[in-house]
Amino acid sequence: MRRSWIFFVSARHFRTKRREKGHTAGILSVLGIAAGVMTLIAVLAVMNGFQFGTIEDILEIGSYHLQVDFESESDGASETAAIESDDVSALVSDLPGVRVAVPYAETYGLAYGYFPDPLAIVVRAVPRDILDRDRTLAANLEIVSGRWSLEPGSIVFGQELARRLGVRVGDTVEIVGFSGSFAPGAPTTTSFELTGVFKSGFLEYDAGWAFLGLGGGSGALDVDSASRVGVKLDDRFRDRLVARRITDALPGARVESWREYNRAIFGALRLEKTMMMLLIGLIFVVVAVNIYQSLRRSVVERTEEIGVLKAIGAPPLPLQLVFVLEGLWIGLAGGVVGLGLGLLVSLNINELFGAAEIIVNAVAYAGQWVVGLVSGTGAAPTGAFSIFSPAYFYLDEVPAVIVPAEVVAIVIFAVLSATVAALVASRRVSSIAPAAVLRYE
Repeated sequence: MRRSWIFFVSARHFRTKRREKGHTAGILSVLGIAAGVMTLIAVLAVMNGFQFGTIEDILEIGSYHLQVDFESESDGASETAAIESDDVSALVSDLPGVRVAVPYAETYGLAYGYFPDPLAIVVRAVPRDILDRDRTLAANLEIVSGRWSLEPGSIVFGQELARRLGVRVGDTVEIVGFSGSFAPGAPTTTSFELTGVFKSGFLEYDAGWAFLGLGGGSGALDVDSASRVGVKLDDRFRDRLVARRITDALPGARVESWREYNRAIFGALRLEKTMMMLLIGLIFVVVAVNIYQSLRRSVVERTEEIGVLKAIGAPPLPLQLVFVLEGLWIGLAGGVVGLGLGLLVSLNINELFGAAEIIVNAVAYAGQWVVGLVSGTGAAPTGAFSIFSPAYFYLDEVPAVIVPAEVVAIVIFAVLSATVAALVASRRVSSIAPAAVLRYE
């Protein structure tokens, strides 16, 4: 038997009105699927924007993809081969898969500026030509004031750190090292000239990090020589392979990957994204229940039609497939509409927020003006509403990153939820007996 009639009947059922309620149930089902797809795509795009930005900042500014601790034997004792850090970085840079390798040293300290309260900071000493050697670091650090100068006696602060200390380019700042070579009695304080202020967009670095040149710590901060080599890879997901190459080339090296170094924060980001997907995915469960009830009612309403089709030789399974296809049409229609709306919202998220702020501020302005007019006070409207006010959120715009694989998975899941609901609802078709239906019709 030719099966083309299955698609014809299913499409006709999907288009024609049902008793009493017409197309209401089908339209609501399509809108429910579309709302779920649109919401998931938009929310995941914004989450991806924030998470990818965070991961990029952490790996490109803070932790690198691999960190190499090199040790050598000297007079029977194991000590950090700081004097060989340049040789180590040159050797690592030549390995396949390595983009750049730079020596660095890191310590902690207290920074004093114009305001009386000190702030705890991370002080990282890097080569003075770091921005030329590491182009991705240069791309992630925007110099907003002064210049990037790491000459002896110079230091570069994050924007928020400079603001909280009340200092500007050209001012003198004092750093008390936590791990330096202190004189007996009191910790040693070292003075630096603030030559530049950077902004990364990541609050932790902008509010708590400072850069100076290797050899520019005057001994007090214990960063005159490098203690580690930071390695960035062409593909960070090949970190284990490159780590083995480094340990083979440098038997005395200890290599730490970004996976272990940032395990806590990356695990939290993954859990956050998973829970958000599950919670928003409940929309599809609600819509699937609605589709199940709608198609189950449709089977009852079309009992006579089913009986006639069975009487002229239509097998139960193809008849059941008619209603399954009806659920598939609902899923496809909702998925396509939701896909278009989700991409539209994701690609114009900042414009939508801007429009919302304009509308809210216009309504608030009109309301305050009316209240002032009625009360006779003539008070001018004050204040402006901002969804992401700089006073509460440390961002210039809402980032959005669309991952094609996630979008496809969302649409497929939406279509499958509608199809499975229709499959469950269509099981009643097999129990309808043509003789019983035709006897009373």
